[in-house]
Amino acid sequence: MDSTQDSDEEDGGEKTLQSHETYLCQGLKQLYESQQLCDVTLGVEGRSFPCHRMLLASVSPYFRDIFINSSHESQNGEIQLKDMAASTLHSLLDYLYTEELSLTAETAQDLFTAASKLQILPLKEAAGRFLEMNISMNNCLSLYGLAHQHNHEALTQATSRYIKQHFGPLTEQDAFLSLQHDALTNLISSESLEVSSELIIYQAVRNWVEAAASTRLPLFKELLGHVRFPLLTHEELTDVQADIAEYYRHVRLRWKELDGAGRLQESGGLRKGMYNDYFVCVEVSENRIQGGNGPESFLLCFDPQAEKWEKLPPVKYLSYSGCASLDCKLYLSGGQEDNCAFVDSLYEYNSLTSQWTQLPSMSAARAVHPFLACNKILYALGGCSDAGPLSSAEAFSVAHNAWAPICNLPLALMYPASTVLKSKLYLMGGKATRSYRGLLIYDTNTDWWTEVPMEFACYGAAAISVGPGIYVFGGYTEERSNLLTHGTTATEEVPFCTKGSFYLHENGRVCWDMNIPDLPVALAFACAVQWQGKIYLLAGKDEQQRYSAIYSWAPEDMSWTQCPEEIPATNSDTQIFSCTALKMPQKPIRTLLLETVATSAVVGVDVAKKGHLSPSARDGCTLNCCWGGR
Repeated sequence: MDSTQDSDEEDGGEKTLQSHETYLCQGLKQLYESQQLCDVTLGVEGRSFPCHRMLLASVSPYFRDIFINSSHESQNGEIQLKDMAASTLHSLLDYLYTEELSLTAETAQDLFTAASKLQILPLKEAAGRFLEMNISMNNCLSLYGLAHQHNHEALTQATSRYIKQHFGPLTEQDAFLSLQHDALTNLISSESLEVSSELIIYQAVRNWVEAAASTRLPLFKELLGHVRFPLLTHEELTDVQADIAEYYRHVRLRWKELDGAGRLQESGGLRKGMYNDYFVCVEVSENRIQGGNGPESFLLCFDPQAEKWEKLPPVKYLSYSGCASLDCKLYLSGGQEDNCAFVDSLYEYNSLTSQWTQLPSMSAARAVHPFLACNKILYALGGCSDAGPLSSAEAFSVAHNAWAPICNLPLALMYPASTVLKSKLYLMGGKATRSYRGLLIYDTNTDWWTEVPMEFACYGAAAISVGPGIYVFGGYTEERSNLLTHGTTATEEVPFCTKGSFYLHENGRVCWDMNIPDLPVALAFACAVQWQGKIYLLAGKDEQQRYSAIYSWAPEDMSWTQCPEEIPATNSDTQIFSCTALKMPQKPIRTLLLETVATSAVVGVDVAKKGHLSPSARDGCTLNCCWGGR
């Protein structure tokens, strides 16, 4: 018998062979710790760190270039590194030799900077990910500048998002005044800034320039070019005039008379923070007006922040229409007129101009149909017409202003719960001749439907996608089981309209382990909307009555909360059929955009500096800021 095998048997089994990589790493670590065979020394802050050329050159293009092409080494083979702490280099070498890395808020930035300078990509990415996970009000500006300086895209995007969300308070920090010019320009030119007024942008620019006027004043013209002056109210414009008159002399403003559309065109659009999210509800009145002089529908809209209701301008009366939105535009498709006739119309409401526009009609009249927006495309799916339930489907391209047919549903379907998740459309349950025991998933990239069976049949539920999955609430179920009602026993009578809910994975499979509290009341045909991490359920009905309440729930909550404000239905026969979230300009901006002829608005900036300007010479400067005359 082989002697090696005898030895293994004596040890009680085969020995685990270590990989070549493991042997190599262990060997390098031993050489580093014992400082054997070191052939180069790195010097920092008077300290010397013996190490190995081969390792440094293999992980760092910076060192590779020095060893091959440069003469940066001293006669004793030492390379001096500047702008780096000895503790930082010690941590960096520990990482290279041992793969061990301990990051803290105090050390991560220094290691990120050192790894960027020495072109050690794995360490740069590890430190960058740590910094991304630890962005705060105290460090976001310095991290943003750091990411810009070292061209780290992921950290730049993460810090940029954070700064845009908190731009107003951050402009008051000293770190804001230290931003580089290009970093500041990238911020103030963005539409994603969450500021309620353009005055905040102007003040930020002026303060940044004032912090180092002798060098930054020549940049004033370019920076003011990113300030959207037409979005300033009359009062704000007066403040800007007074501010400029106080700090600069010989300033003339150029004016132009602009209406709301003109202001938007001149400015390039609103900033993100100038919008509020509203819930727009489409009413259905059972007591329809027959004939008459063109009855109209007023769409109700709810401000969840103020918990107040408003009305949108009226549109031609339609009931059971599909309702969807894209940013500041609302779309109503199909429905029934006051004489119960089915229609194929499509209407668009622009919250910036507060106007309705009729767009090209669908190829088929339909009502009670899912109507979903995904990637700037509107999808009208199934529903019913005067001929009965429909399986046809079509899509409207907002960019091309045209409808096109898409793959038909596998079956005619109306009243399903519907939502969008990751470029896919989901229809849960529904009803045609009978309730549907399954769900349909439409892939917008492949134009293909996938059918997933379910353990129960339901229709009239509400659905909303949150994160990686979908919540489905309430609805009618024809199954006499406890699948959709939590907390019941086998002997209890299960209601036809349920308080229960369930959660779907992306693949359409139900996850019963998800803990979702019972609805406050049994609800069908409620509307689900998401806002700031909460899910809102509006209206709905059961077998006996309609509800005008609004309930909210966050996935970490143990129960639903009823909002103080109820839906202001016009009469007891009115119900809410569909709902969507719509971006609405904040009231001061809305007033500004709705003015028929606006008060004069500043447009364009011309700034020329004559001679050297220091902060102490402010009063004696000759600054020609020609914004035109009035």
